[in-house]
Amino acid sequence: MIEESDHSVSPAKPPPFFQKVDWITFCLGAFLALVMYLFSLAPEVTLEYSGIYGASAMHPGPSMPPGHPIWVVYGWLFIKLIPFGNIAWRLNLASAVAGALICGLIALMVSRIGLLVVESISRFKTIPTRQQTACRLVCGCVAGLGFALDGCFWPKAVITDTWPLSLLFLSLSLCLLARWFFRPVQRLPLYLATMVGGFMVIESQALIPAALGFLILLSLGDRKLGRDAMLLVSLCLWLLLWRLPYAFYDYHDLMFYAAILSGSIGIGLCWLDRKILSEWPALLCCITLLLIAFSSDFLLAVFSMTNPPVNWGYPRTVEGFFHVTSRGQYCSSELWLSRGLLLQGWRIYLKISADDLGVFYLLAAAVPGLLLTKLAGPVRRWLVGMFALWFFTNFLMLAVLMPQDYSRATIDINAPYFAATHLILSILGGCGLMLVAALCARPTPGKVMNLAPSPSPPSSPHPPHSAPAPSYQSAS
Repeated sequence: MIEESDHSVSPAKPPPFFQKVDWITFCLGAFLALVMYLFSLAPEVTLEYSGIYGASAMHPGPSMPPGHPIWVVYGWLFIKLIPFGNIAWRLNLASAVAGALICGLIALMVSRIGLLVVESISRFKTIPTRQQTACRLVCGCVAGLGFALDGCFWPKAVITDTWPLSLLFLSLSLCLLARWFFRPVQRLPLYLATMVGGFMVIESQALIPAALGFLILLSLGDRKLGRDAMLLVSLCLWLLLWRLPYAFYDYHDLMFYAAILSGSIGIGLCWLDRKILSEWPALLCCITLLLIAFSSDFLLAVFSMTNPPVNWGYPRTVEGFFHVTSRGQYCSSELWLSRGLLLQGWRIYLKISADDLGVFYLLAAAVPGLLLTKLAGPVRRWLVGMFALWFFTNFLMLAVLMPQDYSRATIDINAPYFAATHLILSILGGCGLMLVAALCARPTPGKVMNLAPSPSPPSSPHPPHSAPAPSYQSAS
């Protein structure tokens, strides 16, 4: 007797999102970037804040505001695990490793998402597999190495600095978000992206403007979840502005406008869907993981109790803790929304981007935007979300920094903050290069023949020099 389970067919397991070629591209891009960084690595302590960062990681202790608790642990591990070189060189190597991983993640995303962008255009589906693999490898590595050689990021990747680790969290959260975006049924990558984004905000509050772009990407991937997240973020911002003004006074303007914008988008989506908080289980998981990431700030109080040589702000007390985590040593962050100043800031940003990232990458990043009308489905929504992430991050960054002129002092101070938007432009530029390569590639003749209508059968039942077809009448 045949059991019923023998006739049941188990559902086919979907293939992994990132393919073997993508991981090869990741390894190749990260390796090449690491080799370049090792050849240009600083041998000793450099100027600026490298000495303070090195001393805080060695003992460890609370570093400069906002404390950088995760970087302190990260640098301490490199000091203890690397058995050769002086302390400064080991910490410089830690920055180089983080920078190389960023370039590898850029190559990974370009290799996979760029293929989806190319495949969404029907006329490009006849590209041979070998050319397709080569295109993914080359375009991914070009995008990753382009960011590795970016003048806004390279100087920070070869010295002791916290910026490479912060941008590593940004690139990793983008990679996880892309994994969820194209397969939204599996929400584990979304939860991990939320947690990594929390680490990013803890490490560098200069990347807070990217949070609004992440919410827009979330809404484009799942409108219901994005709607509820927008409303919750707006509510939390209003509560912080009302109940904790002394701790977040420096970000009052930024939080005020972010609360208005996120609340307006959330209310608009609620009016369209006629629902609210329908995705509360997934939202609750995201909030829990975000709070876990934020709790890493309490490491500053633990470090402070050991009385290290670098004990910035004395965060073992409540007042000192909020003083460090809210960047109390610096002036308040005010938004300059003057039209003339913003236009001037955009011009300076374009000059810095053209000089440091390169005009080639800026033109390549514009290609996906020019072909948005020919794309469809999640690919178009992903590219729209990436452009929105780049715009809002850069807009809010310029509104806070507000560079006045294109001088050497302005470039040295403001250029490192533009590395976050250059990372996004590198991903878009890699996808643009894949589109250009697909336009220049020639389809295989075999696939073109398959697209043509099948030829009519010959008039003779038995063509010359061919054997007659076998008869199956006897078998019947």
